[in-house]
Amino acid sequence: MNASDIMEWIAVVRRHPLSALCGIVVVVCGIASWFIYSDLGALELEHKQLAQDGDLMIATLITGPSVRTEIETTREITRRLDDNLVVEDNLAENLWYFYKIEQQSKAHLTELHQLNPPVPDSKSLYKRIPYSLTVTGTYAQTGAFLYAIETGPRLANITSVNFRRVDPGGPALALEINLELLGKK
Repeated sequence: MNASDIMEWIAVVRRHPLSALCGIVVVVCGIASWFIYSDLGALELEHKQLAQDGDLMIATLITGPSVRTEIETTREITRRLDDNLVVEDNLAENLWYFYKIEQQSKAHLTELHQLNPPVPDSKSLYKRIPYSLTVTGTYAQTGAFLYAIETGPRLANITSVNFRRVDPGGPALALEINLELLGKK
């Protein structure tokens, strides 16, 4: 390559600067891809080795099968908890949860209010969503309603419960509950 060839290349680059720039970008990307690809093989090998070491460690433990079972159980429980968290802005679904319990227990839900949540702690992963509700019915119906809240899929913290008779000497009771459901932050 002599000086006239170099001058000819410079003239071509001046006439087609975008093409020259694209060519340079292609060369730089090709070099970068080669470095990344060569490093990728080493990282895959290291990942496989660490995975094999972890599996070997669990297999050599006497309690290896029970550890795997506990890990899977923990993952399943965590998934179920996350699926049943309340979303504060989804008011219709949140209130429908209590109406479903009303249908199951045959009690009558006379008041239901989603209250403003307290200011969440910055370290907390979840939010507490408070509710205030009043249920009327027989002792069996109101007890079934309370039991359904306590054992339902959503985590509830009952802050106060008050039973009172609607009519003195009558069978109807009013159950006033203040509670907090665990919600997504």
